[in-house]
Amino acid sequence: MTAALAWSDAVTAAQLFAIDPVGTGGILVRSRAGPVRDRWVTILRAALPICQPLKHLPLHIADGRLLGGLDLDATLLAGRPVAERGLLAEADGGVLMVAMAERLPSAAAVHITAAMDAREIIVERDGLSLRMPARFGVIALDEGLDDEFSPRSLGDRLGFHVDLNEIPIREASDFAMDRAAISAALERLSALRTNAEQIEAMCTAAAALGIVSLRAPILALRVACASAAFAAHEAVEHDDIALAARLVLAPRALVFPQ
Repeated sequence: MTAALAWSDAVTAAQLFAIDPVGTGGILVRSRAGPVRDRWVTILRAALPICQPLKHLPLHIADGRLLGGLDLDATLLAGRPVAERGLLAEADGGVLMVAMAERLPSAAAVHITAAMDAREIIVERDGLSLRMPARFGVIALDEGLDDEFSPRSLGDRLGFHVDLNEIPIREASDFAMDRAAISAALERLSALRTNAEQIEAMCTAAAALGIVSLRAPILALRVACASAAFAAHEAVEHDDIALAARLVLAPRALVFPQ
């Protein structure tokens, strides 16, 4: 893949993620810190609806701040237990950005992936029993030198895997995001579904590429719906399926059949 095509795919991933952050799971961005990654993050921010929360996850965040619990100051003032929302609940309806994701402690990764699966936070501590919605997509910035991203459990739940390391700054062209088009796509998204033939084709393609995780074709089908919504298609078309396979399945491929 040429650097220009890799950059184009990375920008497309940002667009489609902005349309459906929860359904597509998120984006794993393999990239060292630098101007290319900065430009991509700027493009992503421009794509996200202004009303969506964007929360940054500190690397060594305490469980109480991540999940929520007892707000000690408010409890002392009120004379009764007062709950404090954690960062994952604060990200509900938006995006959680994880810098240096390759160093994410395993306990934090478990909490994040559990929230992504359940789409809520359950807290039972400090005399409190809470259920809070936590529907969010994740941007994981991987600065590691290894090809294998760890924690794998988080990477498996992120629909898009993009690699910016081999893209020179001259190929990372500025891109003006059309928020109106993304907002219109958001309105069309709920009406779009993939059919049985498309589901079978995506699962067959995943198997042919040596992908054993069932999440990959499921995420690819969600990406196909986001693509159709952005293109104003009345139904998911072949081009949407092909784009989703290239963006979601190809980076995960373990074998490449003829």
